[in-house]
Amino acid sequence: MLRVYISCAPADKPYLDTLLKWLRPLREKYFLQIWYNSAPVSGNKELYQWDAMLNNLEQAHLYLFLASKNSLGTDYIEREEVSRAVARHTELGEKYVRILPIQVSPSNLPKSSGLSRFNPIGGAKTLLDWKNDPMGYQLVIAELQRNVEELRRNWMEEYYRTGQPMDDFFHPMRLAPAEPALKPIPGWAGVVFLFIVFYMVTSWYLSGCAPRMYHMYVPKSLPYQSLPEQYFRDNPVEPPQEVPPRPE
Repeated sequence: MLRVYISCAPADKPYLDTLLKWLRPLREKYFLQIWYNSAPVSGNKELYQWDAMLNNLEQAHLYLFLASKNSLGTDYIEREEVSRAVARHTELGEKYVRILPIQVSPSNLPKSSGLSRFNPIGGAKTLLDWKNDPMGYQLVIAELQRNVEELRRNWMEEYYRTGQPMDDFFHPMRLAPAEPALKPIPGWAGVVFLFIVFYMVTSWYLSGCAPRMYHMYVPKSLPYQSLPEQYFRDNPVEPPQEVPPRPE
């Protein structure tokens, strides 16, 4: 998975937002992981996270610098971002790391800047010169796609040569599974709950609907069954008497 780092001065934030919209198709097609800096602003709640920025800078494969007079006047861009990007480019070479300036507004990069030896993309005009014409961003995206394809192919060859898995180049970034808001009920708890419900329903039925005889009590009369008619004998029952023998 290719990692792209975008450097932008605070004043050029609208151009960054537009560029991110144009990068969405490339991001979905090549599974790009895009990082961009968040400039420190005095009094802003979103403080600049230097550790995260430095970590992203040292892991990116493609660096995009929105060059303008605003970025030239931002000290940390040249001191931290440009210097670390150039160091990584020097270490791995043009085959595996690319630095691509994007001209936002007319500006002359000083020779002391690390970006002075890298050719900007997007043609001779700046994004400011194109104004509302989308052709400026289309030229930028076309050159970006070419560089992304070349970097992707080079890194895939390197992964194949070193025997590393290449799944990251064909699948989107795997996110850690989020913990469920509600944990599932244990199996034993479900059995206990069903037993309680069954007991309550059975108790209610036996107490209100079933005949009283089920409770070892037989009422004198029931609304749906009459008692058997009692039979009284006219003659009392006497024990049997011995019959005398028959005379001969």
